[in-house]
Amino acid sequence: MSEEMKEPEVVEEVEQEVVEETESEVVEETSEDKIAKLEQEANNWKTDYYKVFADMENTKRRLQNEHNNAMKFMMQSFIEELLPVVDNFERAMLVENPSEEVQTFIKGYEMIYQQLKAVFEKQGITVIETAGKEFDPSLHQAVMSVSDENFESNMIVEELQKGYMLKDRVIRASLVKVNQ
Repeated sequence: MSEEMKEPEVVEEVEQEVVEETESEVVEETSEDKIAKLEQEANNWKTDYYKVFADMENTKRRLQNEHNNAMKFMMQSFIEELLPVVDNFERAMLVENPSEEVQTFIKGYEMIYQQLKAVFEKQGITVIETAGKEFDPSLHQAVMSVSDENFESNMIVEELQKGYMLKDRVIRASLVKVNQ
């Protein structure tokens, strides 16, 4: 009888070990699955973070460029309105054989003109060079063409109105006569 009693206990112990091993495998698989899912979720969050970070950096860079361009060219419309005033100062100083009274006015005009030129220079406004230059349609506007043997073909013969650039942008093209 003692042998009969031992057998069921052994069978129960073996069955319990099998059940425990199966449960631990299920627990292990569940833990591994959870770990894999959590790793996948962490990777998804990382990817999303990097995408958002890159978008923010691109937006920051684009806004900085737009701001720089706005600052660079914010004076353009004001300068365009001021250019006819500068032209009139230049014409006023071209008076030939002025009387003494007119000469004092011209000196005042010259001082104002020099101040305007200094402001233009400070703001990055330059005069487009035309003397002895080849015609460039991006900088010059041909108003007349002449045939002059003293100049090569497509060379500027005379400047009729000064052109100006603001940094690297043409504000007003030079009006010129071009040799054919």
